[in-house]
Amino acid sequence: MATAAAKKAPSKAKFAIDVSAIRRSVAQAFQKLKPKRKKGLAAPVDGERTLSTEIDTGVERNLVTRRIKTVMGSAVGKAKAGAKSQRLRKAAMAMALVLPLFGTAGIAAWLYTGAEETEQELEAAIPRIVVPVLSPDSGGIVHNDTAKAAAPSVNSPYDPVPMVPAPAAGLIEDSPRGPLPRIGADGRTPWQTYARPFFHDDKRPRIAMVVGPMGISANATARAIEGLPGAVTLAFSPAADQLGVWVDQARRLGHEVMLELPMEPADFPRNDPGPNTMLVSLDPDKNQQRLLSTLGRVSGYVGVTSLSGSRFGGTPDSIRPILTEVNRRGLMFLDAQAGARSPAAREATKIGLPRAIGDGFIDAVPSKSAIEAQLRNLEEAARLDGAAVGIASAYPVTLDQLSQWIATLEAKGIVLAPITALVNKQADR
Repeated sequence: MATAAAKKAPSKAKFAIDVSAIRRSVAQAFQKLKPKRKKGLAAPVDGERTLSTEIDTGVERNLVTRRIKTVMGSAVGKAKAGAKSQRLRKAAMAMALVLPLFGTAGIAAWLYTGAEETEQELEAAIPRIVVPVLSPDSGGIVHNDTAKAAAPSVNSPYDPVPMVPAPAAGLIEDSPRGPLPRIGADGRTPWQTYARPFFHDDKRPRIAMVVGPMGISANATARAIEGLPGAVTLAFSPAADQLGVWVDQARRLGHEVMLELPMEPADFPRNDPGPNTMLVSLDPDKNQQRLLSTLGRVSGYVGVTSLSGSRFGGTPDSIRPILTEVNRRGLMFLDAQAGARSPAAREATKIGLPRAIGDGFIDAVPSKSAIEAQLRNLEEAARLDGAAVGIASAYPVTLDQLSQWIATLEAKGIVLAPITALVNKQADR
């Protein structure tokens, strides 16, 4: 038993010695394989693989990186790499010389041909927010900038503007007396539909000039239609020959058209306005029938006026039924103030009839100096009240003076406007 124990003891000691020797041998071998820190580990190349093996010696954990080169292809890889590296060096040198030249030429070509366009595209791509700034008198309403940009053209007295053809569908009532104006089923009115376009946000003082009666003298009528700017309003006599032809020609050139109502003047019958004259001695129904006969003579007018009917227009009981019918048919009314105390404008205001008020006849004395004086008074009235209406005849001297005077209004800060642009802009008198 003692002998067996003695035999086992040396065996255990020998096993321990062998293990220690193995550990030392492995550690020394790993130290030789371990790369030097100064040089660092290069990246693997063709035919080379990296194997990281973690070996536990029982004492510490060492990370050993070995490079195993493949026998097959290693020599070939070196040869190819050498030849390839020479070609790559030459190509790199050539590219280093050529690329800057191409780059410089490309930039020059871009600057010459596309720089401005590219800059515009980049500018347009930048998001922007347009914030409207309201003026103190805007009432909180933001007005369209496109319309404002078009204002100088629309409100120029000389520029042609589109006019709605007459008669307009839905605004005509057929009758034995002819086509009578009426308010459309959609609420459209003749005085607005047949109006000359006007930019109503224009803050300049406005003057409307109404010339009439037209159609009595062919020469005077043609000269007024063709010689005066389209912003001048023309009032036609219902007794004119070829009335429809004159009215169509006037509207094609941008003139608003009014129809003169034959009303009894103060010196009737010595001064007789013609057929269908409305008289204070007639009952209202008879006068209304005469009114409808006048209204059916032509289409395309914005409203009515009377340039000489001071007696009839100055009698409230006579003028009131006429104004009521005019209002019912969607027309406007110009009180020419033919009488010193005309109540027509006040009557129109009472019933809600769109109206304008005359500020005087500029050629009551048909001379150059007298007309010039009246035009200065008209300008002053427009500056004080914001709006004024001048009334003129188609005398040659009047047409000459008007042409010269209208050309000065732009510099004076005054706009010549059609009569519809002054509807309800003046106070009753």
